[in-house]
This record gives sequence, structure tokens and C-alpha cells, in this order.
Amino acid sequence: MPLKILLSSTLRKYPPGYDPVKGISFSVDMEITVEELCERINIPCDKIKIVMVNGKSKPMEHVLKGNERVGLFPPIGGG
Repeated sequence: MPLKILLSSTLRKYPPGYDPVKGISFSVDMEITVEELCERINIPCDKIKIVMVNGKSKPMEHVLKGNERVGLFPPIGGG
């Protein structure tokens, strides 16, 4: 069951050839945490501040099972 992964701003540079319109489709055969997913798609976990799964905020330890939409966001600065 595939996951749809969408990355925000500076996170888009990590996976090679990332398309911001399509995102990444990632097939999972077993349960995987958001943290494990990030490691597999080469995104440093320390660069992620917000995780959204199907529109709800989740921790990095959240277990993904497939057929989910995952949004990853870096810390946002400003002032």
C-alpha cells in the first residue's frame, strides 16, 4: 500500500529528483514509523519540525500502515 509524501520548502532538496507537484509515492509492505520513512528517503530527521498524516499532526514515532498522505515540514523562521 503506497504512501504519498509531500515535502515543504527546504526538505525538497534531499530526495533526488523530487517533484513538488507529484510528491513521492512510497510503497510499504509492513508498518513503518515516520522516522524510519525519513531515513529511507534520505531526509535528516533533525530537519523536520512538523509531521502531518492525513491532515493531523503526528510525532516522528507515529506508525504508518499505507494508504496515507504524509506531509513533512521544516522549522519556519522569521521575525
